[in-house]
Amino acid sequence: MCFIHLLQEVFPFLHLKGIYERKLQDAGKVFDDRYSYYFKLEEETVSDRLKEEHQRSQKIDDKTSKFTLGLSVCLTVLGVASTVVAKLLPAHELKPLVVIFLSICSLYMLAGGIVSLGAFKLMPTYGYGTLYEYRKANNGPSEIVKALIGQENMNLVKQVRNQVAYMCIRNGFVMLLFSLLLLSAIITHNAYLNMYPTKETTEAISNDKGLCVVIKCNKSLHFVPPLRGYTGLSLRCSASR
Repeated sequence: MCFIHLLQEVFPFLHLKGIYERKLQDAGKVFDDRYSYYFKLEEETVSDRLKEEHQRSQKIDDKTSKFTLGLSVCLTVLGVASTVVAKLLPAHELKPLVVIFLSICSLYMLAGGIVSLGAFKLMPTYGYGTLYEYRKANNGPSEIVKALIGQENMNLVKQVRNQVAYMCIRNGFVMLLFSLLLLSAIITHNAYLNMYPTKETTEAISNDKGLCVVIKCNKSLHFVPPLRGYTGLSLRCSASR
């Protein structure tokens, strides 16, 4: 169960698989046992509930509009950040990992944008129109109950779409956070190397014949003094521990 929940968190758009078709079918199954108690409510109560669902639908649409606006800003910031990282990040063995995290972040953001735009899809609205008024006049409260059940299911589809879009953007920000942490580590490491560079040890050694030899070594040098009368060069280079 935990693995399934984790899988749904990592791939939130799996929630959307066939949800529109399922809820559209549920909207037509008004005589299902799940909705039997709806028909026991008073007509005034059902009418008030239908008005509430219409208001809820409008609020969800307004929230989706604001959500999409915020998403466009996030995508702009992400694009600028990716460009800056690609151009200014120095060569480092962790640079490919930063690029991978930023790529995954972009994919999550784009998925959230697509899902969010899908929430603007025109969906059926129940409890409106001349045909509804005609059926309500003939069938009475049962027609209001049918409209209420249908509107509840359509609002649930909109709500799930917004939730999935939010989860995609949340995962995108998590990937962005990881990339920023790696970026900070790379910059800190390079700053440390610039502050404390590896010192090259340069020593000039002369033998008895006046030959000058310049040796560059990144390791500490231990010299063995030459024997008297020996014109060769004796040198031992070992790493200091």
